Amino acid sequence: MTPGGSDWREGLARLAGRVGRTPEALRAAASLPDPAYALDPRRVRRFLVTGVGSSAAHARFLAFLLSEYAGVRARFAPLGELLGGPPGGAEEDALVVFSQGLSPSIGFALAQPSAWGAVVLMTAVEASDATPRGRQAAELADQGVTVLRYPEEGEYGSLVRVIGPLTGYVRALRFARTVADRAGRLYPPGAAPSPLRLDVEPACRCIEGGRARVDVLLAGAGPPGPGEPVVFLASGTYGGLVDNLRLKLLEGWLAPLPPVWDPIELSHGPLQALTPARATLLALVRTGDPAAPQEHEVLARLEATLDPQRHRLLRLEAALPAPLAILEHEALLNELLLRGIEAREIDVAAWPGQGREAPLYDFAPGHLHAAVSVATAEATDPPTLRRDRPLDEWTWPEVEMALATGARTAVVPLGATEQHGPHLPLATDAWIATEVARRFCARVPEAVQAPTLALGCSPEHLAFPGTLSLSPATLRAVLGDLVASLESHGFERVVLFSAHGGNAGVLEEATRELRARPGSAELLAYTDLGRMTRLFHQAGAAHGISPEAIGHHAGELETSIVLALRPDTVRRARLAVGTLEPSPDAQHLFYPSLRAHAPSGTIGDPRAGDPRRAEPYLAAWTDELVTWYEREKKRHHTKGTVKA
Repeated sequence: MTPGGSDWREGLARLAGRVGRTPEALRAAASLPDPAYALDPRRVRRFLVTGVGSSAAHARFLAFLLSEYAGVRARFAPLGELLGGPPGGAEEDALVVFSQGLSPSIGFALAQPSAWGAVVLMTAVEASDATPRGRQAAELADQGVTVLRYPEEGEYGSLVRVIGPLTGYVRALRFARTVADRAGRLYPPGAAPSPLRLDVEPACRCIEGGRARVDVLLAGAGPPGPGEPVVFLASGTYGGLVDNLRLKLLEGWLAPLPPVWDPIELSHGPLQALTPARATLLALVRTGDPAAPQEHEVLARLEATLDPQRHRLLRLEAALPAPLAILEHEALLNELLLRGIEAREIDVAAWPGQGREAPLYDFAPGHLHAAVSVATAEATDPPTLRRDRPLDEWTWPEVEMALATGARTAVVPLGATEQHGPHLPLATDAWIATEVARRFCARVPEAVQAPTLALGCSPEHLAFPGTLSLSPATLRAVLGDLVASLESHGFERVVLFSAHGGNAGVLEEATRELRARPGSAELLAYTDLGRMTRLFHQAGAAHGISPEAIGHHAGELETSIVLALRPDTVRRARLAVGTLEPSPDAQHLFYPSLRAHAPSGTIGDPRAGDPRRAEPYLAAWTDELVTWYEREKKRHHTKGTVKA
């Protein structure tokens, strides 16, 4: 904790950014294809499911799903149960292991794959990665272990994780659904929806609404203060599935691990212990559960016994049906977590005893000790080895290895350094282009994100001080040199797009010129500004935002995105309505000089800007680029030429 310092704010901003990307990660986890694997649950005596840390919560969740909905014998096995090796009769059992980052100690569970009837590893580690952990996953696959991956983004640098826990639950749901199907227990067509079915968009909407709901919940009171005990309330078997919610507060707030009490059992000891103390009770309510009316009555009766001067009961209500409620409760706890970190000024990247955990963390079976030090060092490195990070954060051997393992598409985002009204910085287009490129590369495995070109053609903004503009000839020459550099290293395809509309015409011209060169890479350039405008209008309309307010420059759309990406840079006191243009095409306002038609530099109404609306806009943009890319790639391959 660094009271009054500045470092803690940087860590909080990184964590908040990850929380904001959880819907995107959820969609990615739901759409990730499963590799073919042979597992007949009818030939398995029982499933033993294990994990450590937050992965233990996934293991408990899967064991519950398998026994409750898939009709097979399954139970959670603490990792310590497997320190001595597989139990007797393991050859008739299936072992399922969760480990987001393949921590060394999980090797005790995976030490003897051949002793089990089947072994499945659920991990965020990519077996094709040329890293110690990637090689370990590949070696396990060679030994007959089924490796099923779920996405995350390298959540090192803090104890608490927010993306991996959500995507791990999705992986557990998908695996349980497959087992239920193969066991003949999945609901037939026409029957009620299976409890194992995940409707992604409703789930994402619930997650996206978490911030506003927690704001309402904490209105006028704020999160629990430092030293104030927190208790979770969860009814029935659900209390056994919420371990990761407790870990969030342990790891994020550096608070004691909260207990989980069943409300109906509070009168048998817990209530008496609670009465003289100050505490916040977090009720994990499931409105979609058949027992919801009774649960609400129990909570109402409990509330009547509490002392309002000492006790606060907060109802965290999940509308998603069982067992999906855990996804919604994870999202609500993420938002509560951020509020508490901010109130306590906790530096999430500098926790007490940092580095002293190595003797325990590195504990692994003897034959893994040699690899542990390398893999552990990798885990503590900054998250710059990810393929969804810009190329300029890599080292040259990492680029060479990425090319060797199939990452042959380079994505070059174009931005600008130009005025964006009195409220947004000159770097707005470059920041947005960088974020869209990051999202694109997170969804396209063969893509590598080149550094954003932060200077573009902006003559229409030169009447505003600070704008920097290249001539069309200069931009075409720069693009030619960039593409040539990428080609020389072995990139076979270059994707270009711009977050600054003024680059579109030059981009089209440069693409035609570059495609005419002999032996050049396949070149794809997205320049359909009209279609993107329509997609933005649709996304805004879903939230009641008019096209005029969304605007063509520095309006609600760009303001909402920058509020999400760089909230500290928005000059909120200077938000003011600009020129409102009802037409979807506003080129007549920009040229030859925007200042003559929009004196403030704003076309739109930024006052409606809201960081929560950044996600629909960015998601629409990324979806469009990915769909266009896959279509163009297929079209070029069908034509048998990269010159199409």
